[in-house]
Amino acid sequence: MKVVVKTLNRNMWAGVSQYKNCSTWLAPYLTRTGRRYTGLTEEDEKRLGEKLRMDLSVNSPFWIPFHIKLGAKDLILDLDDPYDELRYLFLRSHKRVANGLADRKATANYVIINEESEAKETNVRNKIRRQALRELDKLTTSEMRRCLRILGNKADDISSEIVEQKLSEIVENDPTVFLEKWVNNTMKDTEYLVQEAVAKNVLRRNKNVYKYGTDIIGHTLEETVVYLDKPENQDLKFAITKEISSK
Repeated sequence: MKVVVKTLNRNMWAGVSQYKNCSTWLAPYLTRTGRRYTGLTEEDEKRLGEKLRMDLSVNSPFWIPFHIKLGAKDLILDLDDPYDELRYLFLRSHKRVANGLADRKATANYVIINEESEAKETNVRNKIRRQALRELDKLTTSEMRRCLRILGNKADDISSEIVEQKLSEIVENDPTVFLEKWVNNTMKDTEYLVQEAVAKNVLRRNKNVYKYGTDIIGHTLEETVVYLDKPENQDLKFAITKEISSK
């Protein structure tokens, strides 16, 4: 299997990510604990050390001159080659190298791309997005308003067109949240009831404490929802629903 190490396109004030004839050498460094960074575990040191017939322990002289030269051209590593695997492991957790496009490491100037893994991750994200869009198409305008409320957006006094636009943007930007908070949320009806009750001052919320009158019914939203869904508390839930309807 092969992986590619590319330059990240950051701070391109000169119009290029790396000058053609310039290179960067990445070498071992001391971590905050004072230990030399090599990227290898003890198991890696032993396994690759036997294959390469070298002492790869953290304090070995091997690491003193060791470096990897990165320039404008991509570096291709063949993980079936022991030395390339060593270089891959060294780069994978290096402070200046991101391990995949999803890795948002702030100090990274380079990124390792495993095309097969990236493709799998992209396919998973696309599958989630398609599922979310299918579920979105099933919603009525009323359900869209309720969904927006659960997602933390007030939707009572805006037009149906804006409601659909806002929810569509949320689904596009973070389909996982939509699926978790709405589609797969078995307590969404009661959650909506609680949020509507707070909006209409039927329930009072002080930080994360929810009160009905002077009675505390929950210390978090989830705890309040669970409390109202209990069979013995259905009279209270009905009373809250009735008060909301009258306002």
